[in-house]
Amino acid sequence: MLAVILIGLIYVSMQSSDYNVERSKVINQPISKVFNTVNDLKTWEKWGPWHDEDSTIVVTYGDKTVGVGASDSWTSKDGPGAMETISVEMNKSILQEMRFGDYEPSEILWDFEDVDDGTKVTWTMRDDKAPFFFKMFSAMSGGWDNMLGPMLENGLKNLDGVVKAIPDKYTLGKISVIDTEDKVFVGYPHKMKIDQEAMMKAFMESLPKAGIHAAKSGLVEGDYTPAALYHKWDEKTGETEFHIGLFLNKDLALAEGMEKVSISGGKHVMISKFGNYGEGDYEAHTAIGKYLEATKMKSKFPLYELYVNDPAKVKPEEIQTDIYYPIE
Repeated sequence: MLAVILIGLIYVSMQSSDYNVERSKVINQPISKVFNTVNDLKTWEKWGPWHDEDSTIVVTYGDKTVGVGASDSWTSKDGPGAMETISVEMNKSILQEMRFGDYEPSEILWDFEDVDDGTKVTWTMRDDKAPFFFKMFSAMSGGWDNMLGPMLENGLKNLDGVVKAIPDKYTLGKISVIDTEDKVFVGYPHKMKIDQEAMMKAFMESLPKAGIHAAKSGLVEGDYTPAALYHKWDEKTGETEFHIGLFLNKDLALAEGMEKVSISGGKHVMISKFGNYGEGDYEAHTAIGKYLEATKMKSKFPLYELYVNDPAKVKPEEIQTDIYYPIE
C-alpha cells in the first residue's frame, strides 16, 4: 500500500504546474450586453457553473462589484475563495484573479469579439504555479483540460441563457446622411484613459455644471443642447480626448475652465439611440462604423453626441441621444 501511495505522489508531482485552459462560445447578443453581464460579479451566481454542483456556496460581495476593483469572496464545503477584477478594457477584455484559501491566485481572462452572429466570448483560466493539491485533481481528471474545460463550457452555456433573458433597454433609429450648419460649442475639456467609470464621473460633474452656468446666465430650454465632442478615441492606446458642454443657439460667456469650439457644418452620418445613457452606445457607434465601411465613407473628428431631451421628463426608453459622424 505504501508503495502505491508513493507511486501516486510521484506521479502527481510530475504533473505540470502550468495550465492555460480556454473555451469559446458565440452568444447571439450585442457585445456590450454580454460584457456588462460578465463585468458585474453579482450576475455570476446566476450562471457560474460551480453553483450547479455545490449548493453550500455562500457569496459575500465587496464594496464594488463592477469594473476594476470589483471583488467577492465565498465559503463552501471545499473551503473559502475570493476573486478580484484587476483590469478592464470596455467591451474587449476582463482580467481577474481568483484565490482559493491561502494559495497563490490564478488568472481568469475574458475576451469579447464582435462577430456576425453576435459576440464571441472566450473564457480562459491559467496559472504557472498550481499547488500540489490542484495538481492531484488534475491528475485524477486526466489533465488540466479535462478538469477545467467542461466547467468553462457549462459556464458559457449558462451565460448564454442568462444574457438572452435580459431584456434590451435601448433601441436604435435608422442611419441617415444629413447636411448640418456651422455650430458653436462651449464646454469643459477632458483627456483620459478609455474607462467607463472615469468617463461617467466626468459627465456627471461637467454636464450639470455647464447647465447651471447657462441658467445663471439667463439661457432657457431651447437656447442650448447638452452635448459632447470627441476629438480622439484610440482603442490601441486606450486614450480619449473630449469636451462636455453645450451647443449654443444664443451667445454665452465662458465660465472658468470652459473652452469654445467652432464646429463646421457639412455632410454627417447620424443615428438616434433611445434609452438610458450608457446603454446601447457601443452598438450605436458600431452601427455607424459598419455603415461607413459598407458605403466606403470616411469620417473625421470631432464626432459628437447631442443629448436631445431631459431624462427627468421622459421615460427611460425615450431618452434620446443623437450621434453625428462628420464625413471627409
